[in-house]
Amino acid sequence: MTTTTLKPGIPYVISAPSGTGKTTICGILRKKLPALQFSVSHTTRPQREGEQEGVDYFFISNEEFERKIKDKEFLEWAKIHNNYYGTSFTTITAHTHKGRDLLLELDVQGVESLRKSDYPAVFIFILPPSLEELQRRLEFRGTESPEKIALRLETGKNEILKYPAYDYVLTNYIAEETANDIASIMCSEKLRAGMYTPTASDIQTLLNQKTNASCSPAPLKNS
Repeated sequence: MTTTTLKPGIPYVISAPSGTGKTTICGILRKKLPALQFSVSHTTRPQREGEQEGVDYFFISNEEFERKIKDKEFLEWAKIHNNYYGTSFTTITAHTHKGRDLLLELDVQGVESLRKSDYPAVFIFILPPSLEELQRRLEFRGTESPEKIALRLETGKNEILKYPAYDYVLTNYIAEETANDIASIMCSEKLRAGMYTPTASDIQTLLNQKTNASCSPAPLKNS
């Protein structure tokens, strides 16, 4: 009797400067790949129009977030523009331990925190086409003052310099095309030798296959 071990799912971490379009891209991926699970992060920032509790984020108070930090409930967390963001251990393990691939949308500071923990994941960084386009996208949101937008742009410049820490780097010209590129990355990661775990029955089936080929060497042709 043979037993098999369930292969853990692959966590894919998507990160980008604020306003680059990572949330839009992740939304497209979730529609394209229904089997892909999405890690819902916790945050203390105000809920934006159209966002849903437990779908986009878990919106909690500063006091509750700091309690979770104290209780070591987060795999990673960071404070960005005076708001906390964090990913809980339970959110991650609930999916990957069941063999499900997982999509994580993190800010650059969150990725740095995750890297320090040696968490095994595929890290993907998304660049804006230009700083001018990044500013236009931030202004288009209509949710922040010019001062906050200027702060996000300065932060974004520093974050762009950290692209070498990622496994893949893409420029987001069109969100749909960028999502397709990321889906291709996910497919290629599945084909990596280290990700393939054949079962005992898989190997036995392979070895039991019959072939028509002869084991004797082919005769030499006269020149």
